[in-house]
Amino acid sequence: MRFTITSYDDHGTPTAPQTVDLTSLKTLLAEAATTGRRLHIRPQPREDRPSATVQEPR
Repeated sequence: MRFTITSYDDHGTPTAPQTVDLTSLKTLLAEAATTGRRLHIRPQPREDRPSATVQEPR
């Protein structure tokens, strides 16, 4: 799974988002926990799976 991470500086200004894998996310979270860095994390849908389809009512 991949994640989009946006960091924020001390004034609340966002930096350019970066896309990371789960291993990198865990590293960034550990760093943020020790330094107090603020992050916004969003999961990205998997590209190898088709999107869900809407079922019609019966």
